[in-house]
Amino acid sequence: MRYSWLMIIHLNGWPGAGKKTIGAILASNLGARFIHNHLLHDVAIVVAGFNSPDRWVLYEEVRAAAYASLGKRPPHDVFVMTNALCKNAPREVAAWAHVVDLAIIRDVPLVPIVLEVAPDENVRRVQSAERVGRKLTDADELQSYFRTDVLQYPAVPEPLALDTTRLKPEEAAARIETHIAAIRDSLKPATQAHLRFG
Repeated sequence: MRYSWLMIIHLNGWPGAGKKTIGAILASNLGARFIHNHLLHDVAIVVAGFNSPDRWVLYEEVRAAAYASLGKRPPHDVFVMTNALCKNAPREVAAWAHVVDLAIIRDVPLVPIVLEVAPDENVRRVQSAERVGRKLTDADELQSYFRTDVLQYPAVPEPLALDTTRLKPEEAAARIETHIAAIRDSLKPATQAHLRFG
């Protein structure tokens, strides 16, 4: 189903939460442009190397170029974007600010969706064979994130916190669509208020 209203839908969650799979289904259902965070990260990782300090410099250059181009896309384009952003990590707070800026530049609503997963299930998912060589697979590293930080929950009216522990990706996408349909009449263009976290 394609919708006529304009917005950016942003999926945030820990590695293994299902952002790419759910986001791809959601974008297809909405006729939206899907901007998965690994599209940008993978360029920097492949070119500079995962552990190189140049990786982050290149990533930020790639992101800046990509977001500048997204800002110029036709007004009717809807974006579904993904990230794994924590509240206490300065680089990730800055990453969210770039998403907010993009929504402000486009003068469209920004709907934050936080994909939650029970810790044991999240650990199981990150160790999936299909993630090897492309995404985080270290369960200990993921658990260290759980201990030291929390996901970003923007303190605005639009967010949805969705527990994906027992949901199929198609079910999760459908619930997000239902949420958007329920709030669509109250949606307003994004503002700097989206930078505040709950």
